[in-house]
Amino acid sequence: FGHARGAFTGAVSNREGLFQAAEGGTLFLDEIGDMPAPLQVKLLRVLQERKVRPLGSNRDIDINVRIISATHRDLPKAMARGEFREDLYYRLNVVSLKIPALAERTEDIPLLANHLLRQAAERHKPFVRAFSTDAMKRLMTASWPGNVRQLVNVIEQCVALTSSPVISDALVEQALEGENTALPTFVEARNQFELNYLRKLLQITKGNVTH
Repeated sequence: FGHARGAFTGAVSNREGLFQAAEGGTLFLDEIGDMPAPLQVKLLRVLQERKVRPLGSNRDIDINVRIISATHRDLPKAMARGEFREDLYYRLNVVSLKIPALAERTEDIPLLANHLLRQAAERHKPFVRAFSTDAMKRLMTASWPGNVRQLVNVIEQCVALTSSPVISDALVEQALEGENTALPTFVEARNQFELNYLRKLLQITKGNVTH
């Protein structure tokens, strides 16, 4: 939303926000389902009034921006839980496109993987050129529960670890295993501990557990 000069300590000049920067064009809002409730209210106001007010300013600025948003969450369920505003959902959901999971469109993987490889190589190791045939086959047979984000991570790992211009299938496998053995979240670890504890308790008491 931007801010005005003097809006807070260190605000030495006016700064336009993303809506102003995208004036006359398109603004992409990724992971809209994770937006905090206070920010949802602000976004709804912008969509309704077609105006933004930078922080510290007393003047509204007219905007003309097309919004494209994306999320991995089930927004109707989030609305039912009170986590996402219904009025904002219907403001955004004018045209809805549901993209299938990456594992359901394996024909897209070579194009995506090669594009992501070029990007990662340009940033880190320009000598990296391609995937081996077997490496690409492994990418196409992976389950990809994390979809494109997981593919990005795997390719970034491959580029970081390789010393060859061609990514091997062994390196892809190593990166995939690294993804699968990532540390669990605190909640996942706690739930697993409780499950293991109850199993052990049932073994010790032979199933005779009273409260």
